[in-house]
Order: sequence, then structure tokens, then C-alpha cells
Amino acid sequence: MKVSRLHIRNFRSYEDADLILSPGMNVFLGQNAQGKTNLLESLVYLSLSKSHRVNDDRLLIRRGQEYADLECTVQDGCEKTLRAVIHSRGKTLFLNRQVLKRSSDFIGQLNVVLFAPDDLSIFADAPRERRRIMDQEIGKIQASYVHCLNRFHSLLKDRNAALKAMTPDSQYLDVLDEQMAAEEEQIISFRRAFIDLINANIASLYQELSGDNDQASVRYLCCSEKTDRNSLQQMHQSSRQKDIFLKATSFGIHREDLVFELNGVNVIEAASQGQKRMMMLAFKMSILRYIEAASTEKAVLLLDDVLSELDSTHQRKLMNMISASCQSVITTTALPPFMNENHPKLFHVEHGTVKEMSGGAG
Repeated sequence: MKVSRLHIRNFRSYEDADLILSPGMNVFLGQNAQGKTNLLESLVYLSLSKSHRVNDDRLLIRRGQEYADLECTVQDGCEKTLRAVIHSRGKTLFLNRQVLKRSSDFIGQLNVVLFAPDDLSIFADAPRERRRIMDQEIGKIQASYVHCLNRFHSLLKDRNAALKAMTPDSQYLDVLDEQMAAEEEQIISFRRAFIDLINANIASLYQELSGDNDQASVRYLCCSEKTDRNSLQQMHQSSRQKDIFLKATSFGIHREDLVFELNGVNVIEAASQGQKRMMMLAFKMSILRYIEAASTEKAVLLLDDVLSELDSTHQRKLMNMISASCQSVITTTALPPFMNENHPKLFHVEHGTVKEMSGGAG
């Protein structure tokens, strides 16, 4: 999967930018606060139908304008065009010029994997942020997972409302417990398969990037040891009195978590900042492998200001790893001379304008 063209209008700091991307490495050079990250954000939006930086889409519309318009051409065996128009009433999504009624038909038509400096906060964030990453990556590949997850959260909302009643209806709760367990059984199966594929790659990728022998892994903290629907239903029923007291559902897949570990120890307790960075890079590279294994298509890798945080040895290791593996879009303030070897296509970004540069790095 590759993006051959990106055209954005009235998005963030950009009035109009029309870019032809290389199928290999694309590097956007410029000082801070010039709009480099906004370009990556536009690709994330065209992948997920939402921003990774803000929850309010109206903030993405260029000041003084009524709409933002994002469009890209994707090559993945055939050519397709994705478009998202953001306006005061919400957003309108298009695939090959046809309006889509559901976001789920748009999500994953373009697969991107983003590494940004803020990603390192995920280790210490609340569990919901780690679940969000897992749900996002599985959902881009498995439409049925999104359906199960949406159905579960709708049932969870109904169950929590029922628990708040003066006299909760036990028969109604029985029905909800049964239906929730059916969705949870499938969700857990998807999550386990995702983590298994991550762990099949993350240790070797971490060692290749870091140059040391530490063992990196991700542990899935499932809500239950027994994950068939009957056992899950029984768990909901056994926690019902507690839930009535709390007026909220205490058991379920909405309480699960991931733990990132080095040599079996949580990275929060044992890892340096540099090790955490290597761990997150290895995790994102593992997601690339997961997407390729699950969909037979390579995702587009987005790296936001990664080079400035790495020494020259780790810069070279990372660039060598990605140069032939997939299309990449990289932002940086300065380009190491050795990257001439990777033959990147260079762009210069200044005050919301982008110009293609001639020549290579140096």
C-alpha cells in the first residue's frame, strides 16, 4: 500500500498543498512550528477518519474557512481515491468519488502507522489509552471487530443504565449479560491474535534497533482466564451485586490492559527513556508486520520528528530497517548526511507551504 498523491485544502495551516509522494522514503524538512506534523495528521485522518491530536474536527479547519478538504490516491493492487471533507455539520467521507454512509467503510482503506514523540506517554497513561491503540489497529484490519466492539459498548451503556435503577430488573440484566459475553468472546479472540503477532516480532525488532539483548514483550491482561461466553456470562452475574452497589459494570473487556515489558519487568519500573523509545519504535514496527500478515498489504509508516531524539547509530539502524520495508513519510528539522544512501524524496516546509527540493540529503 502506497500513497502516490496527497492534496489538502484549508487544513490546519495549509491553504492548498498538492504533493506527489515517492513509493519509498519521503522526508519533510523544516523548522519547528512550520506545519510538518499537520501533513502527517492529514494522512492519519484519511486512515482513521479522525485526528490523533484533537477530538474536535472543527479545530482542523483553517482559520476563517468553512471547510477542510483532504484527498489522497492510494495504490494497493488497484488505484483508489479517498476524500474527507470536514465542515461545521461534521464530515463527509468519499471512496472513489462515492459518498460513504458509514465511517467503518472508510477506516482502513488507507493503513498508516504513526510514531510521534507523545507516544512515549502511553506507558504511564490510563489503561484506556493502551486499549485504544489495540482497538484502533485491529479495527483498521478487521471490520467485524469494530462491529463487536460497538455492539459491546452499546450493551455496556444499557447495562450501566439498568444498574442505576431504583430496583434493577434481574431478567433484563440476564439478557444483557448473555449478549455482552457473546461479543466479549469474539473481542478477546481478536485481541489475543493481535498480541500474539506483536510478540512474534517485537523482541527481535527491539534487539535490532537497540543493539542489546534485552527481551521486549507485550503482556495482555485479559479480564478472565476462562474466555468462553458461558464463563464470561457467569462472571458478569457473579459481580452483579457489586455492580448494583457501584452502579457500574466492574467486569469485562472494557477493564483490560496491556503491559510493555523488558526482561519480564514493566518498562515503567525498569526502562530508561532511551529504552522506552526503542520499545515504542519496535512496537510500531511490529504493528507494520501485523498489518501485513493480516491484510497482505504493507502500511505506510509515519515518523514525526524521530531523528532528533536518536543518536547517529540508532538513526542509521532505524533508517536501514525501514528503507526497503514500506513507504515512509518522515518529518525532521535536519537530515543526517548518511540518508543520501536511502535516496529519499525531499520536501521543504515553511509557513504552511511545501516545496519539493532537488538533490539529496547533505
